[in-house]
Amino acid sequence: MGKTQIDLEVVHRWDETSLQLLYKHFYKALVAFSSQIVGRREVSEDLVQETFVNVWKLRNEFKSLGVLRSYLYNSVRNRSISYMRQVQTDRNHQEKFKADSQLFHVDELDEEREEIFRQLLIAIDSLSPKLRQHFLLSIKGKSFMEIAEEMNIHIETVRKQRMRGLKQLRDIFSQNEILLLLTLMA
Repeated sequence: MGKTQIDLEVVHRWDETSLQLLYKHFYKALVAFSSQIVGRREVSEDLVQETFVNVWKLRNEFKSLGVLRSYLYNSVRNRSISYMRQVQTDRNHQEKFKADSQLFHVDELDEEREEIFRQLLIAIDSLSPKLRQHFLLSIKGKSFMEIAEEMNIHIETVRKQRMRGLKQLRDIFSQNEILLLLTLMA
């Protein structure tokens, strides 16, 4: 075997030598492992570096080389999966915002109003699914009656949802920003 064996006593000192030993023994394999999940070597290198930093901070005592190896691979796998979930979440938010912006002709607003509109869409996205649907239908120009029919609810429920949603949004935005939203919903 061409690889240096790891002495756990050296690792458990948690000094520069132990970190170099871990790096020499595991780094390339962990990067290759992460790359299979992430698909990008540079990102995988960062994730493995973060794992080494975390191991360094925790300074765990490992009972065997197998336990250490499992810990490192599981940590890298979890970081890689978390990274991919975050990428997908970011991509979904960008696509949704882009679609919403195109639906509501954001390009016609000045920069300040565009920013307020972007923040309003993010806030609307944080509402409950029924309130979110109500506000998006309102912004599309639907009347209370049309919203009630589309959501299969009573028109009075639509009015109550509007009030509840506006109350939640008032906690987040200024009166002028709420007026912009009401203008868009008119």
